Order: sequence, then C-alpha cells, then structure tokens
Amino acid sequence: MKHLKQINNFWIFPVLLMAASVFLIIEFSWSSSLLCLYLCYRIIYTRNKLLVLISLVAVGIITFSCVLLLNKEKQPKFPENSEQIGELTVLPDQLRIDGDGLQMEGLFSSQTQKRKVIAFYRFSSEQEKQYWEQTAHVLTMQIVGNVETPLPQTNLHGFDYQKYLKTKGIYQTITISSIQEVCAKKRPFWDVFSWISICRKKAIDYCSKAFMRETALYIQTLLFGFRSSDFFQKEAALANLGILHLFSLSGMHVTFFIGSFRYLFLRSGLSVEKVFWLQLLFSVIYAGFTGFSVSVVRALVQRSIMLTNRRFSWKLSGLDCWSFTLMIGLLVQPYVLFSIGGQLSYGLSFIIIVVDPITERISNRYLKSYCFSLLLNIAILPLVGLSFFEWQITGSIFTFFLLPLFERIILPVLTFSFFSSFFVQFDFWRVGLEFYFLLQQQLVDWLNDTSTFSIVTGHFPFWLFLVAAFLEGLLLNQLVQRSKKAYLAGILLFLLVHSKYASPKGTVAIIDVGQGDSLFIQTPFHQENILLDTGGKLSFEKEKWATKSKQKSNAEYSVVPYLKSKGVKYLDKVLISHGDIDHCGDLLAIHKKVPIRALYFPAGTENKGVFRKMLETLKKAGVKCYPVLATQSLGRSLSLQVLAPAKAGRGENEDSLVVYTKVAGQRFLFTGDLDIHGENQLIKHFPNLKIDVLKAGHHGSRTSTDRSFIKQISPTDVVISCGRNNRFKHPHEEVLTTLEQEKVTIFRTDLAGMVYYEWTPWTKLSPAQTIIKHD
Repeated sequence: MKHLKQINNFWIFPVLLMAASVFLIIEFSWSSSLLCLYLCYRIIYTRNKLLVLISLVAVGIITFSCVLLLNKEKQPKFPENSEQIGELTVLPDQLRIDGDGLQMEGLFSSQTQKRKVIAFYRFSSEQEKQYWEQTAHVLTMQIVGNVETPLPQTNLHGFDYQKYLKTKGIYQTITISSIQEVCAKKRPFWDVFSWISICRKKAIDYCSKAFMRETALYIQTLLFGFRSSDFFQKEAALANLGILHLFSLSGMHVTFFIGSFRYLFLRSGLSVEKVFWLQLLFSVIYAGFTGFSVSVVRALVQRSIMLTNRRFSWKLSGLDCWSFTLMIGLLVQPYVLFSIGGQLSYGLSFIIIVVDPITERISNRYLKSYCFSLLLNIAILPLVGLSFFEWQITGSIFTFFLLPLFERIILPVLTFSFFSSFFVQFDFWRVGLEFYFLLQQQLVDWLNDTSTFSIVTGHFPFWLFLVAAFLEGLLLNQLVQRSKKAYLAGILLFLLVHSKYASPKGTVAIIDVGQGDSLFIQTPFHQENILLDTGGKLSFEKEKWATKSKQKSNAEYSVVPYLKSKGVKYLDKVLISHGDIDHCGDLLAIHKKVPIRALYFPAGTENKGVFRKMLETLKKAGVKCYPVLATQSLGRSLSLQVLAPAKAGRGENEDSLVVYTKVAGQRFLFTGDLDIHGENQLIKHFPNLKIDVLKAGHHGSRTSTDRSFIKQISPTDVVISCGRNNRFKHPHEEVLTTLEQEKVTIFRTDLAGMVYYEWTPWTKLSPAQTIIKHD
C-alpha cells in the first residue's frame, strides 16, 4: 500500500486507459485507437515507473475480461425463430406488467443450454393478470415460446435495443405462446439476492396497498428505484424540465439513506469502527432493494471507497476514489460505459468533483447552490450531444429549486411515511400526501407547457464530442484559476452547440417506422427541414384492464429521436401524402415534440374524419395548413414539385400526393400509396419523367409498382418502406420480381432499416446507405 500511495492523484490515468481499451477491444474505431495512444503517451510522459507498470497491469486485466466477455457472446445460442420448450426462472422484482402485457427477465434452460433472456407474454384474462400482479416469489415455469435475436439500431442515432440488452448479458428474447406450469421455487437461506428480490417486490406491492396512487408512485420510485408503467407517463414532462435525474436513484438518494443509517447507529452508541462495517453491509442490501441500478451501485461503491479511505488513512483524493470506482465498474461489467445510465452516472460524478472547488469560494449559499446546478448543466453538454441531442437550458433553474425540496423534505417524509405505516396509519396523512403530490404534478405539467427552453444540438460525432469535452475542461480549469480566458472557452462552447448551422451536409432519409411511411429531407447548413409523412399505427379498443399505461406513439421511438439527432427544433414543412393512419397517424405526436410551421396535404384529404380532427388541432396551435394539387411547387432551398393528384379527392390511396425533387443532380420521386391506375395517369401526363430514386408506392404491394411504370421512369434505386413480418405480407413477390427483372437495386426498411442519401453543395449524392448491414 505504501508504494501504491506514491501514485495518489494519478489513478485517473490507468483508469482512463482501461476505459479506452474497452472501447477499442469491444467496438473498434480509429477514435478509440488515437485516444489509447494519447493516454499511453501521457502516462509515459509522467516518467513514473510505478504508474506505467500499474497501467500495463490494468490494461492486461481489462483485456482478459473483455476477451472472456466476447467469447461468451460467441457461445452457441438457442436456434433462431424456432419454438423452444424449457424452464424459465424469474425473480419477483423482474416482472414488468403493463396492461395485458408481461415482461420477464430471467434464466431460460432447455435440454441443451441455459441463458439469460427477456421473455414476453400476453394475458388472456384479467384474473390471470391479477395472479401475476400478486406474486412475490421466485417463479419457475415450463414455457413454450419463439426465440429471436433483439433488433439492433434501425434508424441513424436511434435506440439500439440489441446493444442495450447486451450490456445486461442478454442476447435473445422469447415470445411465450403458452405457460404450462408455474410454481414458487423455494430458495436456500444463503441465497441472499433472491431474498432481497422477494422483499423488494413485497415492499413495492405494499406501497400500492398502503398509499394512494400518486404517493405510491413516488415511494416506489424514490425509495426502491421501481418505475411502474404509470410513472412512464410523467417521464416526458420531467425530462423536458431537466429534472428527471431527481427521480433516478443516484448520489443524492445514496447520501440521504447512508447518511441516515450512519447517524442513527452512531447515536445509538455503536463505535465508529462497528458502524463502518455495518454500513458496508447495508450498502449491499440497499443496492439490492433498488434493483442494483448502475447509478446506485456506482454511488455506493464510491462512498464506500471514500469511507474506507478515511478509515485506513490511504490519503486518496476525491478523484482517486472516483477512479477506483470506475475501475471496479469496468472489471465487473466492461459494458458499463456503453449504456446511457453508466455514462451519466460516472460522467456527472466526475463533473461534481471538478465543479465543487469552483463553487466553494462563493459565500452566499443560495448563489453557491445555483452556480453549482448551472455549471453541472453546462458540463453535461458533451454527453447531451453524444446521446440526447437536446440541452435543457432551464434545467439548472428547476434543479436549484427542487433539489433542496427533495433532499430535505420529500425523501425524509416519504421514508418516515413508509416505515411508520407498518405501525399506524392516519387517513388525513395519506390524503394530505396525495393532495400534495397531485398539486406538484399539476405544477410540473404547467411548467412543462409554459416555462421550458431547450437547444437542439443534434448528434455530436466522436471527434466533436472530444472537442466539446476539451472545451468543457478548459472552461472549468479557467474558472478555477479565475482567468478571463474562461469567457473565450464559453464562447467557443456556445458556437459548438450551434455547429449544426455550419454543417454543409444535406440528407434524404427514408425512416424505418415499421408498416408505414416517413421521409425526411434536410438541406445543407440547416436551411430547411422537411418531413413527408409521419408513420403511425392503428390502435384497437381494449378493455380497461388490458390497456397499457405506457402508451407512446411509434414516432417517439423512430421519427422524433432521428429529427432531434439532426438538430431539428422546428419542421419548416410537413407534407402528408394521404389520410391513412400509417402515413399521418403520428402527426400530432411529432408536432408536440418538434413543432410544425406549415402543413401541406392533397386537396380533399380534410374531408377524412381522423385527419380533419388533426387539422383542427394544428390550426388552433397556429400551424399554417395548405391543401395542394398537381403543378404546385413547394420548398425554399429545395424545389418540391407536386405531380399528383390533379383534382380534389377523399384522402385515399388513389389520391396520394406525388412529389418530385432533384437533389445533387439525382431525381427523386415519392408516391405515397399511389395505385397502378394512378401510376399510369402519372406517366400519361408526364411522358418524359425519368427517376433515379423511387420510394415505392404502398409499401411494395402488388396494387402499385406496375412493370410499365418502372420501365417508363427507369429508376436506379427503389426503396420499399414496410414493417417486419407485417400482416399484409408486404412487399409482395410480384413487385420484387418486377424490380429484379428491371435490374433495379432494391432497399427494404424491414431488412436494412433506414435508407439514406447524403450530399454537400460541392459533392455528388452519395450511394444509398443503410443502418443494418448485410453480408
């Protein structure tokens, strides 16, 4: 230990090299290679032989850990798309119920192998749902189900479900067709984790019985880290205000509970040494009661290291303690920095260490508290550009007001209410709590509607993330030194946040929205943002018990994240091809997240009931709405020529809006769900029409994409937008055969995900690029 103390305040270097090595081994890129080389140079430059030796050992250990992980991923899996019969074992707190859907994370064993999986099941009755809601035992069940590999990222900068599950050691999912037998599995007394899981589930269920709905949600979330399906309805408003982190168990919650535990036991007369060991034990139990979330485990490990540091006088700095925490996290789970939760938890805790000395010299505690919140909000900008694409400027203000409320009132009151409820319950107290939280939610909703302000940064490529991180470091360093150069760093950071306006790259993207259409055009230098169709899916009426609380539009998983990643704060134009739900169903959902300035649609579509209601809502919100017909030209920086319909229709397939445009010398045609008759009329009125890229009509249905039409327009590429395993069997074989015989290159969103083209004012249009690559 004496020798190890020689590199105190330098532990950050081997740990950062470990992290860079993980990215290099698991997900190779030239950026991570250059970062590794720089860190090696920086470590050698210190000329500290012990530091160099420890760095080499650390890299060797993490390399071995990564190799083991990669070998585990290559091990044989269950056969794909096949019916499997086996035993599924699930801990009770790993059940997620929403409406008639059940999701379980557990261990699936067949005759040949055993693997951790995510399983999905649909209840057939309300009684069956109630049985599963009430269970609080480790369950073992005999199931029959279909095994699949989870979908990877299908839209540029979109959510990668496959990678997310991989960070949890899950490589396959099972859709259960039948559960043949369920029994409560008895656990041995030494199986601590199972007993913690059982107790956690019972505590979560108890909250729903002992408290009213809103209060129960807060206790479940803030005390046990359990986010029910009802809580997900509130997430959007909390995220918009920049205060969702207050509901994600992290350092604040750990400080409160560990501090309370330490205070109570010291007051009881126990020695500091005994309390130290009890606190370590309590940390493990508390981590279990919060579901071993990344942020809680990180905070508990870091606090335990700091406590051990004081106990044994290791003389580690706060940065050293953070470094050891990350080292342990990487060794236990090399994927920890691949998840957004891990990035935020370790990133924010690091920033707190850096920011704390800057605010310490401020004497006024209120000003000090606000400056701390403000600097934290500014310091997360690199992470925002890498993963979230939108910076909530007002987040620091709301955090400043609400953080003390959570720390000093809400957490203590809820903790006291939960434990005291086992002994005595007062109706006036329960009603009072419920009234307060309902009032608070109304305030949150009002603030969300009236008082939020954000900057949509767009996606930062890795090199821009490094520049942003460098500028952040420079800004904070200059603030510590009280140098006027901090102003320069701040200005450069502000310019970087708006760097999207300097990007010369334009994009035409056919977004993967499943069984529907949505196409986005962005011109260079962010001059104009145009969306053609929104996607959407039909919703069917269900009984109340079967209706999901966590109901999000399809666009919130596909179109909206992509638009944010492209830096879109407003849509200059939205064109709707016709009134079918799969083309316009998510119009209002998109407008709520990304406001629309002008809407264009084929004349006559306003007579279709569902679309008319959307139109009325948008008009009330101040959106300019224009019916259009053939020969009209739209667009400012890019000309969009309307070729059909020639007359007002009813918003049906045959009335689809047909749009022609020319981008970087290449001709595009977007036909909505235009049928064969409409295609024939189109080439009759425009006999010289030639196309390079065609968005196929009606998702590749045999009712569109006629051979004579394809011969006439002679496209090079045809993009078919359709859903995976859709019930219409799109695209139809006849269409695929026609395109193959005409030697057209076919791109399908169900197979390749998003299909997109890029260009600059000085370059030609790129070849078609896809998200899912095939050999």
